[in-house]
Amino acid sequence: MKSFQLFARSWFRPATALLVFSTAITANAQQLPADLNANSLARLPYVQRKDTDAGAKRLFDIFVRGSNTPTDEIKGPLAFAAYNIPVATALLDLHDGAIVKGTLSDHVRELAILVACRETNFDLEWNGHEPAAVKAGVDPKVIDVVRTKGALTGMNDTDAAVIRFGREMLTDHKMSSATFAKAKALFGEHGAMELVAVMGTYAISGFYAIAVDEQVPAGKPRLPR
Repeated sequence: MKSFQLFARSWFRPATALLVFSTAITANAQQLPADLNANSLARLPYVQRKDTDAGAKRLFDIFVRGSNTPTDEIKGPLAFAAYNIPVATALLDLHDGAIVKGTLSDHVRELAILVACRETNFDLEWNGHEPAAVKAGVDPKVIDVVRTKGALTGMNDTDAAVIRFGREMLTDHKMSSATFAKAKALFGEHGAMELVAVMGTYAISGFYAIAVDEQVPAGKPRLPR
Protein backbone atom coordinates (compact mmCIF):
# COMPACT_ATOMS: atom_id res chain seq x y z
CA MET A 1 0.00 0.00 0.00
CA LYS A 2 2.82 2.38 0.81
CA SER A 3 4.16 2.07 -2.74
CA PHE A 4 0.80 3.07 -4.18
CA GLN A 5 0.65 6.04 -1.84
CA LEU A 6 4.03 7.17 -3.17
CA PHE A 7 2.66 6.73 -6.69
CA ALA A 8 -0.33 8.91 -5.83
CA ARG A 9 1.83 11.57 -4.19
CA SER A 10 3.91 11.89 -7.36
CA TRP A 11 0.80 13.23 -9.06
CA PHE A 12 -0.08 15.72 -6.34
CA ARG A 13 3.46 17.00 -5.78
CA PRO A 14 3.34 20.81 -6.12
CA ALA A 15 5.00 22.24 -9.21
CA THR A 16 8.32 23.83 -8.40
CA ALA A 17 10.53 26.34 -10.09
CA LEU A 18 13.31 23.77 -10.09
CA LEU A 19 13.31 23.14 -13.82
CA VAL A 20 10.89 25.52 -15.50
CA PHE A 21 12.57 26.12 -18.83
CA SER A 22 11.72 28.81 -21.33
CA THR A 23 10.31 26.08 -23.58
CA ALA A 24 7.49 25.32 -21.14
CA ILE A 25 4.04 26.48 -22.18
CA THR A 26 1.37 27.21 -19.60
CA ALA A 27 -2.31 26.50 -19.74
CA ASN A 28 -2.96 30.23 -19.31
CA ALA A 29 -1.84 30.81 -22.86
CA GLN A 30 -4.42 28.38 -24.24
CA GLN A 31 -8.02 28.74 -25.18
CA LEU A 32 -9.46 25.68 -23.44
CA PRO A 33 -11.80 23.51 -25.56
CA ALA A 34 -15.51 23.92 -24.95
CA ASP A 35 -16.12 20.21 -24.23
CA LEU A 36 -14.00 20.13 -21.06
CA ASN A 37 -15.43 19.65 -17.57
CA ALA A 38 -14.63 22.76 -15.52
CA ASN A 39 -13.47 20.73 -12.52
CA SER A 40 -11.43 17.94 -14.14
CA LEU A 41 -10.24 20.02 -17.13
CA ALA A 42 -11.01 16.97 -19.24
CA ARG A 43 -13.86 15.60 -21.32
CA LEU A 44 -15.17 13.56 -18.39
CA PRO A 45 -15.75 14.44 -14.73
CA TYR A 46 -13.79 12.70 -12.00
CA VAL A 47 -15.27 9.43 -10.73
CA GLN A 48 -17.02 9.98 -7.39
CA ARG A 49 -17.31 7.54 -4.51
CA LYS A 50 -21.11 7.66 -4.58
CA ASP A 51 -21.05 6.25 -8.12
CA THR A 52 -18.88 3.22 -7.28
CA ASP A 53 -19.10 0.10 -5.15
CA ALA A 54 -16.85 -1.57 -2.60
CA GLY A 55 -14.51 -2.72 -5.36
CA ALA A 56 -13.25 0.84 -5.69
CA LYS A 57 -12.24 1.20 -2.02
CA ARG A 58 -8.56 0.58 -2.73
CA LEU A 59 -8.46 3.38 -5.29
CA PHE A 60 -10.16 5.83 -2.96
CA ASP A 61 -7.86 4.86 -0.09
CA ILE A 62 -4.85 5.76 -2.25
CA PHE A 63 -5.96 8.66 -4.39
CA VAL A 64 -8.54 10.43 -2.23
CA ARG A 65 -7.52 12.46 0.77
CA GLY A 66 -9.70 13.94 3.48
CA SER A 67 -13.04 12.76 4.75
CA ASN A 68 -14.89 9.77 3.42
CA THR A 69 -17.88 11.52 1.87
CA PRO A 70 -20.06 10.82 -1.18
CA THR A 71 -18.42 13.72 -2.99
CA ASP A 72 -14.93 12.16 -2.79
CA GLU A 73 -13.50 11.93 -6.28
CA ILE A 74 -10.53 10.11 -7.78
CA LYS A 75 -7.92 12.43 -9.24
CA GLY A 76 -4.38 11.61 -10.27
CA PRO A 77 -2.86 9.35 -12.92
CA LEU A 78 -5.72 6.83 -12.80
CA ALA A 79 -8.54 9.37 -12.70
CA PHE A 80 -10.04 8.28 -16.00
CA ALA A 81 -8.94 4.66 -15.93
CA ALA A 82 -11.16 4.57 -12.83
CA TYR A 83 -14.21 4.58 -15.09
CA ASN A 84 -13.45 0.85 -15.19
CA ILE A 85 -12.43 -0.06 -11.64
CA PRO A 86 -10.89 -3.47 -12.46
CA VAL A 87 -8.73 -1.84 -15.13
CA ALA A 88 -7.57 0.91 -12.79
CA THR A 89 -6.78 -1.68 -10.12
CA ALA A 90 -4.81 -3.74 -12.63
CA LEU A 91 -2.82 -0.64 -13.54
CA LEU A 92 -1.93 -0.18 -9.88
CA ASP A 93 -0.63 -3.74 -9.84
CA LEU A 94 1.31 -3.08 -13.05
CA HIS A 95 2.86 -0.02 -11.43
CA ASP A 96 3.84 -2.06 -8.37
CA GLY A 97 5.51 -4.73 -10.47
CA ALA A 98 7.25 -2.39 -12.89
CA ILE A 99 8.22 0.47 -10.60
CA VAL A 100 8.33 -0.70 -7.00
CA LYS A 101 9.58 -4.25 -7.47
CA GLY A 102 11.70 -3.63 -10.56
CA THR A 103 15.49 -3.86 -10.70
CA LEU A 104 16.29 -0.74 -12.72
CA SER A 105 18.12 2.04 -10.89
CA ASP A 106 16.20 5.11 -9.77
CA HIS A 107 18.07 7.12 -12.41
CA VAL A 108 17.09 4.82 -15.29
CA ARG A 109 13.54 4.35 -14.03
CA GLU A 110 12.81 8.07 -13.63
CA LEU A 111 14.33 8.87 -17.02
CA ALA A 112 12.22 6.11 -18.58
CA ILE A 113 9.09 7.58 -16.97
CA LEU A 114 9.89 11.03 -18.36
CA VAL A 115 10.42 9.57 -21.83
CA ALA A 116 7.03 7.83 -21.67
CA CYS A 117 5.36 11.03 -20.46
CA ARG A 118 7.03 13.03 -23.23
CA GLU A 119 6.12 10.62 -26.00
CA THR A 120 2.45 10.76 -24.90
CA ASN A 121 2.51 14.49 -23.97
CA PHE A 122 1.41 13.51 -20.44
CA ASP A 123 1.90 16.92 -18.85
CA LEU A 124 0.66 16.20 -15.33
CA GLU A 125 2.84 13.16 -14.67
CA TRP A 126 5.82 14.90 -16.30
CA ASN A 127 5.41 17.73 -13.80
CA GLY A 128 5.25 15.21 -10.97
CA HIS A 129 8.31 13.22 -12.02
CA GLU A 130 10.69 15.88 -13.28
CA PRO A 131 11.84 16.77 -9.73
CA ALA A 132 12.14 13.04 -8.93
CA ALA A 133 14.35 12.53 -11.97
CA VAL A 134 16.65 15.36 -10.86
CA LYS A 135 16.79 13.85 -7.37
CA ALA A 136 17.73 10.50 -8.93
CA GLY A 137 20.69 12.13 -10.66
CA VAL A 138 19.36 12.71 -14.17
CA ASP A 139 21.18 15.72 -15.63
CA PRO A 140 18.83 18.68 -16.26
CA LYS A 141 20.38 18.96 -19.73
CA VAL A 142 19.28 15.40 -20.44
CA ILE A 143 15.79 16.19 -19.19
CA ASP A 144 15.67 19.17 -21.53
CA VAL A 145 16.66 16.93 -24.46
CA VAL A 146 13.71 14.68 -23.60
CA ARG A 147 11.40 17.68 -23.23
CA THR A 148 12.38 19.21 -26.57
CA LYS A 149 12.88 15.88 -28.38
CA GLY A 150 16.41 17.01 -29.09
CA ALA A 151 19.39 15.13 -30.51
CA LEU A 152 21.16 12.55 -28.34
CA THR A 153 24.65 13.63 -29.33
CA GLY A 154 27.14 14.18 -26.52
CA MET A 155 25.05 12.20 -24.04
CA ASN A 156 26.27 9.22 -22.04
CA ASP A 157 25.44 5.79 -23.48
CA THR A 158 22.95 4.80 -20.79
CA ASP A 159 20.78 7.91 -20.98
CA ALA A 160 20.86 7.88 -24.78
CA ALA A 161 19.86 4.21 -24.83
CA VAL A 162 16.85 4.78 -22.56
CA ILE A 163 15.63 7.75 -24.57
CA ARG A 164 16.13 6.04 -27.93
CA PHE A 165 14.36 2.92 -26.65
CA GLY A 166 11.28 4.91 -25.65
CA ARG A 167 11.17 7.04 -28.77
CA GLU A 168 11.32 4.04 -31.07
CA MET A 169 8.82 1.97 -29.09
CA LEU A 170 6.22 4.66 -28.38
CA THR A 171 6.51 6.97 -31.37
CA ASP A 172 8.20 5.10 -34.23
CA HIS A 173 6.38 1.85 -33.33
CA LYS A 174 9.46 0.04 -34.61
CA MET A 175 12.58 -0.81 -32.63
CA SER A 176 15.88 -1.39 -34.36
CA SER A 177 18.05 -4.38 -33.60
CA ALA A 178 20.82 -2.03 -32.46
CA THR A 179 18.59 -0.21 -29.99
CA PHE A 180 17.34 -3.42 -28.42
CA ALA A 181 20.82 -4.95 -28.31
CA LYS A 182 22.14 -1.86 -26.52
CA ALA A 183 19.40 -2.01 -23.90
CA LYS A 184 20.03 -5.72 -23.37
CA ALA A 185 23.77 -5.11 -23.01
CA LEU A 186 23.23 -2.32 -20.46
CA PHE A 187 20.36 -3.74 -18.41
CA GLY A 188 20.20 -7.42 -19.26
CA GLU A 189 17.26 -9.27 -20.78
CA HIS A 190 15.06 -8.74 -17.73
CA GLY A 191 16.05 -5.06 -17.51
CA ALA A 192 15.20 -4.44 -21.15
CA MET A 193 11.74 -5.90 -20.57
CA GLU A 194 11.39 -3.80 -17.41
CA LEU A 195 11.98 -0.72 -19.55
CA VAL A 196 8.95 -1.77 -21.59
CA ALA A 197 6.90 -2.23 -18.41
CA VAL A 198 7.93 1.10 -16.85
CA MET A 199 7.29 3.07 -20.00
CA GLY A 200 4.10 1.16 -20.70
CA THR A 201 2.72 1.88 -17.23
CA TYR A 202 2.96 5.64 -17.73
CA ALA A 203 2.10 5.58 -21.42
CA ILE A 204 -1.24 3.89 -20.66
CA SER A 205 -2.18 6.69 -18.27
CA GLY A 206 -0.99 9.12 -20.92
CA PHE A 207 -3.34 7.51 -23.45
CA TYR A 208 -6.26 8.15 -21.10
CA ALA A 209 -5.18 11.79 -20.84
CA ILE A 210 -5.07 12.01 -24.64
CA ALA A 211 -8.55 10.51 -25.02
CA VAL A 212 -10.15 12.96 -22.58
CA ASP A 213 -7.93 15.89 -23.67
CA GLU A 214 -6.83 16.44 -20.07
CA GLN A 215 -5.34 19.89 -19.49
CA VAL A 216 -2.97 21.14 -16.82
CA PRO A 217 -4.29 23.76 -14.40
CA ALA A 218 -3.62 27.39 -15.26
CA GLY A 219 -0.05 28.39 -14.58
CA LYS A 220 1.41 24.88 -14.56
CA PRO A 221 4.12 23.89 -17.08
CA ARG A 222 3.01 22.24 -20.29
CA LEU A 223 5.15 20.18 -22.62
CA PRO A 224 5.79 21.82 -26.01
CA ARG A 225 3.68 20.40 -28.80
